[in-house]
Parts: sequence; C-alpha cells; structure tokens
Amino acid sequence: MKIDLLPLSQISDALASGAVSPEALLEASLARIRAVDGRLHAFLRLTTDEAQVAAKASAQRRSSRKPLGPLDGVPIALKDIFCMEGVETTCGSRILEGYVPPYDATVVRKLKQAGAVIVGKLNMDEFAMGSSTENSAFGPTMNPWDLSRTPGGSSGGSAAAVAARLVAGAFGTDTGGSIRQPAALVGCVGMKPTYGRVSRFGVIAFASSLDQVGPFAQDVRGVAYLLGAVAGHDNDDQTSSPRPVPDYAAGLDRGVRGLRIGVPREYFGEGLAPEVERAVRAGVEKLRSLGCEIRDISLPNSPHAIATYYIVATAEASSNL
Repeated sequence: MKIDLLPLSQISDALASGAVSPEALLEASLARIRAVDGRLHAFLRLTTDEAQVAAKASAQRRSSRKPLGPLDGVPIALKDIFCMEGVETTCGSRILEGYVPPYDATVVRKLKQAGAVIVGKLNMDEFAMGSSTENSAFGPTMNPWDLSRTPGGSSGGSAAAVAARLVAGAFGTDTGGSIRQPAALVGCVGMKPTYGRVSRFGVIAFASSLDQVGPFAQDVRGVAYLLGAVAGHDNDDQTSSPRPVPDYAAGLDRGVRGLRIGVPREYFGEGLAPEVERAVRAGVEKLRSLGCEIRDISLPNSPHAIATYYIVATAEASSNL
C-alpha cells in the first residue's frame, strides 16, 4: 500500500524510519487533492507555498535527526474557522470573503511548532451552523464513500479530507456534534476534547460555552498525536485549562482495564436505527471483554438536551456574531 494512504501513526513511523520524505508526502497529498477533490469539494483553498516551505524544513530536521515530534512532516489541513496568518479565512461565509488574518490561531501556531505541514483550509457549514456541510456559502462537500450523500457537519470538509486520504489528519470544531457526527458518517476517528483542553484563541466563535477544537485521523493513535500537539493552557484564552497535558499516545499502551463506563439507557430509545444500536452494543461488549466495568445508568434529562442546546447556542451566537 502507498505510504501516503496509511493512517497517520504509520505515516509518522515511515517518516521516522526514512521510508518516505516530508516533501514526497506533500507532493502525494497535493496530487491526490488535484485528482479527487474536484468531486468532493473538501478544500476551500490550498496553502501550497507555505506547505512546501514547511516540508523542506521538516526534511532538513529529519536528515539531521532532530525531528520536532511525531507530526514533523505530516500533511494536515484545517477547517476554515482557524485564523492563519496571511491565508484567507472565511468560516464558510461570503461575509468574511477576502479576510486575511494578520496572526495565527494558537492551534495553528502549535501545529507549526510541531513541524506539521499545513496543506490548506477545509469546507464547513457557514459559521459552523449546520450538520451537513450543505450550508457553506461555497457549495457542499460530498461523502467520499457515496457522492450522493453528506459527510455530515459542520466540520464535513475535515472529515471528508481524512476519509479520502487527502491528508493524514485534520482539525475541526465541535459545538453540538460537529466533529463526532461527521467522523461517524465517513468512518474515521474524531474527538471533541474536554472543554478547555485546547485553546480557542484565533478560532471564529459560535457558542463560547460549547465550542471546542478537536482532531480527525484514520486511527486513534493519530488523534492522540494531534491532540498532544495542540492541548494545553494558553494565556490568550483564559478558558483554557491549566492542567498538565499527559502523553496521550503512551496512554494508549496502558489499556482500558478497570475503567468505569456508564451506558445511559435513554440513548437507546425511539428513533435509533437498529443497525446503529447493534454496533454500539457490540462496542460496549468489546470494552467489557477488555476489562472495563460497564454500568447501566440513567440521564433523565436527556430528552431536554437538544432543546436546551438550541437555546444556549443561538443566544451565544447572537452575541458572538
């Protein structure tokens, strides 16, 4: 299998072993984008010049045996909600068309410091308000597995780009499911971290008590690498947590034995597709077999969650926007 089509963690290993160079990976990523993205429309714009400079610098570090970490030389992309110095940032809206930030979001700065090669900006629902990426002012993104279907949203461009192997990893934002839902619809790994785990400085706000930045990858270890690179306190975002950042990748090797997992009975009610329920329950049993303690729990206010979300999210959006 071609190295550029492998999951992020294996691409990182290939870079570390010298089996592939950052420059070759970037060219493979750009070639695949040119070949595929005309049908998917995951990207709004490429940052080819910046990426080539970053890939060359990464190659020099790799040849000197001084990599910055597991992401050094890995091609990734960003939802167009992150400010990136010198690069148009629209948040999927004509209102911001032509806006070029004079600074990097903290997430962007940290990714550059980790040596990641940022290939471009990804499509999204306008101002992150949507769940299908059909509400982008620049046209919809398609699901790579079936071009007649949606990849979900609002981070649909991020999910589609990873699922189609256009890039090894991507970042999006999640207010009410905008990472988790598209990851599920395209079959990749997406994570909404704990509130405050990742700085939101330089991220165009939707609902400040709900928004969070998170990664997409083909594999859990890849997500661990991405989260580890961007997590941590930021003086420019006083809602960011001061807690130390653990080694997420190392934590994967410790297994899950002894973890307590609550399974809310309210989640298995009317409207749940039978095949989805079977898959979730199979996952629960897999976790049980690995040593997790599974507890049946009740979250009685669950039926009110969506209505509450729409009150909070729209109220905060009216202030932020």
